[in-house]
Amino acid sequence: MKISLNDFTKNIFLVFAGSSLVNFINLLCQLLVAHKFSPADFSAFNSLISVFMILSVPLLTIQTAVAKYGAQYAAGNDLDKVRFLLGSFLKKSIFLAVLTLTGFYWFSLYIVRVLNINSPASVYILSLLFVSCWVTPVMLGGAQGLELFGWFISASVAGSILKLALIIIIISVGLSIAMALGAFLSANILVIAILFFGLRNSISFKDIDSHINFKGIFLYLFPIAFSLFCFMVLVNVDMILVRYFFTSQDAGFYSIAQMIGKIFLFMPAAISVVLLPRTSALSVKNIDSMPVLRRSLLFASAICALSWIVYNIFPDFFLKILTGKDFSESVRLGRLFGISMSFFSLSYIFITYFISRKDKRFIKYIALSVLFQVSAIAVLHRHILDIQLILCVNAVLLFLVNCYLAFKKEVVCE
Repeated sequence: MKISLNDFTKNIFLVFAGSSLVNFINLLCQLLVAHKFSPADFSAFNSLISVFMILSVPLLTIQTAVAKYGAQYAAGNDLDKVRFLLGSFLKKSIFLAVLTLTGFYWFSLYIVRVLNINSPASVYILSLLFVSCWVTPVMLGGAQGLELFGWFISASVAGSILKLALIIIIISVGLSIAMALGAFLSANILVIAILFFGLRNSISFKDIDSHINFKGIFLYLFPIAFSLFCFMVLVNVDMILVRYFFTSQDAGFYSIAQMIGKIFLFMPAAISVVLLPRTSALSVKNIDSMPVLRRSLLFASAICALSWIVYNIFPDFFLKILTGKDFSESVRLGRLFGISMSFFSLSYIFITYFISRKDKRFIKYIALSVLFQVSAIAVLHRHILDIQLILCVNAVLLFLVNCYLAFKKEVVCE
């Protein structure tokens, strides 16, 4: 059966355009925060965001599972299963959110002490942000799996606009780390509300004899959780370790350059959003999904290469625009960030592809990649440039391993 990539390509452009707008708005938020905060405060804020990103990864697993199985059920035109799947996950997520609130609060207290962050109020906001992230993945996964990318993008754009508006307002009254985190929390709540409205006809809280194998779904969650956790460690742990091993000034230089890295990491992310439900649906119909993977890698490579060339032509200009600061140390770090995050973003496309096909071969290699990166940083942290050199080497190696796994003789997956 021949695959038509036209709809896939259109969805990529739709999600890419919407994600680019979201990233631009988020970039404005980061720009305002970077301009207002000192390098030390900005590194403290970024450290908390990095901790939050790593710890919330298991929750993002919910989005992947809901998107994959929602796409499979929709491909089989079994809408009752889709409704029951979303309703069940939503009820479980709300219950677990309340259950984990206290535990995460005490853990947040420990984190701010270890990282020497003097912002007690940020503990409360960080805890509530974590709670909201139990529900958000269910809603995003539902829209993603049903390929309702209009709702997916509209909610994301609206949340980003609210975040920007709140940051502009609170800057006028005196920006703090807690207030900045509060803007992120408010954006999450709005995203949940919009997506719930868009999915209201696809969610059922009634018990339906749907014959969904929830045991199989939950068993599927564990390898996803572990692999996504490892990936988030790869792209975030460097900021935490820099904050721990280096001075506040050096951590500030690194944090400023990290903004460049985030662009290379998140710009191709739209491709993975579209890739997952499409390859999941194709696997149900026993249709070859390699053309979809190749096109995804081609688009992502073009985006990263073009971005890296443009940044390296005018590095001081872009860093000045993004952060209001153009430290030479941050400029050099930005060049390396462009390389490391580009190859990590390409690896994420492979990870999404493997997950959609239940191909678990990559998991042991991403675990080894994390072990190598953390160990190398712990031993070889003589200069902050060394940190990015380690990430560049690790990112390229992981990319090559994923290429080998994907393009070697195809294996039969579950």
